[in-house]
Parts: sequence; structure tokens; C-alpha cells
Amino acid sequence: MTAQRKTISLKALQGTDRPARRVEPIRKPETQAPEPVFDFTPEERQVYDALVAHLQDYDLLHTIDAIGLSALTKNVCILKWCADQLKDVGDVVQVFENGTSNVSGTYTAYTKAQAAFTSLMSKWGLSPVDREKIAGMLLDNDEDDYDLIKKQ
Repeated sequence: MTAQRKTISLKALQGTDRPARRVEPIRKPETQAPEPVFDFTPEERQVYDALVAHLQDYDLLHTIDAIGLSALTKNVCILKWCADQLKDVGDVVQVFENGTSNVSGTYTAYTKAQAAFTSLMSKWGLSPVDREKIAGMLLDNDEDDYDLIKKQ
């Protein structure tokens, strides 16, 4: 078991911080949209491009984001395909010849894609609450006590 590491803020308060050891990331603005890592149909590419355009408006994209955005796009399209297949109760519940019933594979795929979409959506700031968080971070230019401690 390893010892607990001190946070940068704690080191700054105790006077044991060594700023020369701290590597600060350099922000490079993304000039072009990242290319998807999956082969997309034209419909999937349209969804991908819409997601990229939305995130570029907030200046939040990096090249590595192509992986996550590709996964999100596939989930959106799987969700749509499954939803299009579910027309009535017979598509949700399948009844076998011996009288037993079970949830259909299409409905199971739909619920799994919906859960994955909801999870990925919040990570990419695509829900109203997450958009507000991002907007708050982008607009928060006032230094507070925590920012002052971080700079020491």
C-alpha cells in the first residue's frame, strides 16, 4: 500500500510545493474537427458532425475526443434504430411456444443504448444541467480564495 499523496493546494499551504516539478498543460486550439474513428453511414456522419459542431461552439474539443464522440454517435444511432423497431407490445415482450415470455432483444438493446447515451451525454455536456455547468466555468473569470491558493 502506498502513502497518501498531498494535493498541490496542501503543499502550497505547508510551503513544501515545488512549482518546477509541476507540468502545466498547454492549451492548443483545435483548428479542425476531429475525424471519427469508426466507419459511419451518411446518417451517422450527420449525427457526428452535429455533435462536433455543438462542442466546437464552446471550444471544448481536442483531437482525442474523436473516440468518445464516435462511441456517442454509434449509441445515438443504435438507440434510434431500436426505437424505430419498437412499434407495439409484441416488439417489447416475446412469448414462446411453451407459454413463457421474456423481454425482446430489441428492447434490451434499446434500454442499454439509452443508458449508455444518458451516461455519455452528461460527460459531453449535452444535458441542460451540464451545459449550465460548462457555461458557469467559462464565464467565471473572477479569482476567489481557492484560485489564489492554487497560484502560490
